[in-house]
Amino acid sequence: MNLLRRIFLSNESPSRLRTGWRLGLHAALFLLLMALLAWPAAFVAQAAGAGLLAGVLAEAAAITLATWVARRWLDRRPFVSLGLHLGRRAWQDFWAGTGIAALTQTALLAFLMAAGAATPHLAVFRWRAAVPALAEALVLWLLVGWSEELWMRGYWLQNIAEAAGLKWGVAVSSVVFAGLHLANPHVSVLAEAGLVAAGLFAAYCYVRSGALWLPVGLHFGWNLFEGTVYGFPVSGLGGFHLLAIFVHGPVWLTGGAFGPEASPAAVVAMVLGVWLVARYTAGRGEGHGLVA
Repeated sequence: MNLLRRIFLSNESPSRLRTGWRLGLHAALFLLLMALLAWPAAFVAQAAGAGLLAGVLAEAAAITLATWVARRWLDRRPFVSLGLHLGRRAWQDFWAGTGIAALTQTALLAFLMAAGAATPHLAVFRWRAAVPALAEALVLWLLVGWSEELWMRGYWLQNIAEAAGLKWGVAVSSVVFAGLHLANPHVSVLAEAGLVAAGLFAAYCYVRSGALWLPVGLHFGWNLFEGTVYGFPVSGLGGFHLLAIFVHGPVWLTGGAFGPEASPAAVVAMVLGVWLVARYTAGRGEGHGLVA
């Protein structure tokens, strides 16, 4: 009995399941909810002709519910303790993250243009079709930013940090974040390395701000400006875009069909982003209770 207790339960008072078991059950609950939501998502996709959005909506619902249940019943912590307190600061952080992403993506585009590797042109589209497509893209990227940050920088990073320290939480969650994209089109070793760097960047936003709203805004703005505004592929995925980018540089520099995350140019842009985040969060305490 004592051996089983040491295997499954922590030494806290009151005790709870150890971190690894909690993470595993959280993942299992997410997969179960995704299986249950698969049919409704397919129905919505067929009826509305929005397959990607329906799938992302189902994923966001599954991640949110799984995280709420796991945080409440496995972690025995309030859901908002993941860094989800609402207020004026939350909105400021979200829009600051979006603005920082816009600046970093603009710098990335400027870098590729200066290197002679990309040329932007105004995309050809009809405004009647563009308005609903733009609205769909806004909702899509907002759901992606929310669900992936809640999952990685919320549940995974913070649980691992409580058990093994902040450095391990940041490192493991960033690697797992990259692994979530292994099934994306045109994925490569460079793409996975770039996504690990993106995970570290988002984790830095969380650590500096002590909340999830800054990385959620950053994730939303990064995808929005990279794909919908500037017309690059977003982790191998295409969609409606305001500009059309003609990429004519080497794949190692531009990221090719996967997009700039598979390029060192994105890392250069992230360095600028880290500086902007540091400036924005100057004077705040870091970590907010996480173990360093």
